[in-house]
Amino acid sequence: MASTRVSALRLLKNRNFALLWLGQTISFTGDYFYWLAIQVMVYQLTGSALMVGLSVIASALPMLLLGPIAGVFVDRWDRRRTMIVADVARGLLVLLCLLVRSADQVWIYYVASFLLSCVSRFFFPAQNAALPLIVQDKDDLLAANGLMQAVQTVTLILGSGLAGLAIGFLGAGAAFAFDAVTFFLSAGTITLMVVPRTTGGRRAVGGQIAAVWGEIREGVACLFGSQTMVGVLICLAAVQLGIGAINVVWVPFFQGTFGVGPEGLGVVDLVQGVGMGLGALVLGLLAARLRKSMLAGWSIAVIGLLVGGIGLIPQFGYVIPLSFGIGLALVPGQAALMTMMQLAVPDLKRGRVGSALNALTTLAGLLSMAAAAGFGEMIGLRTVYLVCGAIVALSGLLAFRIREPAPLEEGPRAVGPMEAGAVEEESERVRVVEPIPVSPLVDLEHGGVE
Repeated sequence: MASTRVSALRLLKNRNFALLWLGQTISFTGDYFYWLAIQVMVYQLTGSALMVGLSVIASALPMLLLGPIAGVFVDRWDRRRTMIVADVARGLLVLLCLLVRSADQVWIYYVASFLLSCVSRFFFPAQNAALPLIVQDKDDLLAANGLMQAVQTVTLILGSGLAGLAIGFLGAGAAFAFDAVTFFLSAGTITLMVVPRTTGGRRAVGGQIAAVWGEIREGVACLFGSQTMVGVLICLAAVQLGIGAINVVWVPFFQGTFGVGPEGLGVVDLVQGVGMGLGALVLGLLAARLRKSMLAGWSIAVIGLLVGGIGLIPQFGYVIPLSFGIGLALVPGQAALMTMMQLAVPDLKRGRVGSALNALTTLAGLLSMAAAAGFGEMIGLRTVYLVCGAIVALSGLLAFRIREPAPLEEGPRAVGPMEAGAVEEESERVRVVEPIPVSPLVDLEHGGVE
């Protein structure tokens, strides 16, 4: 536990990591304003869980349609510049939501959500591929993942309660404007970072199409060629089958069943954030006693049982301890899965492998979302929670079977100008940086997959 604290302090003294962590803390705080405002407003304007589900599906579709292609380009582009451009674009897109005034304009929310997610498909692989380039000691790997997961903790605590109050007293427009500002601030912090360039060589325009599809196939082959990544894929796909539906029904369930307004919804996230904070504190203690696959398995199983429990509660007050428990298990589970993924994929393939993983797991999530949107009100939202909780709990059993990878033995080597053009052919010898992939994990809460 002490070594984990030392690693965390060392990481926060790393200027580039501290800037990335700060920027994401700011940005994710704004994201909770946005996601809560979108779902609350769609439900208020339409009164339909189906329409809320469509807003979530609109944001998830690009993960399936654009994700694998975006990962290929992320492996080619400067990652720092990619993150800056993406943040500025997302800040501008959020402002589209200010145009909605009535139910017949709800389609603007769908367009904005779709485009925001399209841009995010470039931002998140770039961020996760950049992380190992700025973390200098691979012994700090787990601590770095814990701190990045703790971004969700900080933003849940800071953003959720504030978002509910802001929407309740100032309206959704204030929430959208705030989110736009946080994107611009995040872009500013990334501008101050220094991220080493290790991306592959450029090709002539005429060869781009063939190269892109070739690299997509290579990423898929790498994904299915690793026993660790296949295990992670199966586990996360099963998790998505359960969590996808919850992303659709949580706002209609709490508002329709318990009469909870935006303030109450913010409290749910706030309590979950407190649980995540404690989970981050005990991560080092658990990691020292459990294999990563066991840590992931137990955490996911507990989350599934608690999600199912929400479907049984008679009063809203019971949501508080259950949400706290979900947050408590969330950080250790995500950090364990992320660490195994990071040890299994070399730098050159991080973007494309992670994007392929996201696309396949998102397909499972979309199926779950579509089922919940179409049939959730027919079978009852409580039943949706019970079924989804059971699926997530069973997903934890799959995590126990993931084969843990050995750390990749890679060390830094300078690449001269004449060698840069040969990166594609000499990929495994030239791209020798600390081994972290890929993609952000499945978001096990209502925010969806990011």
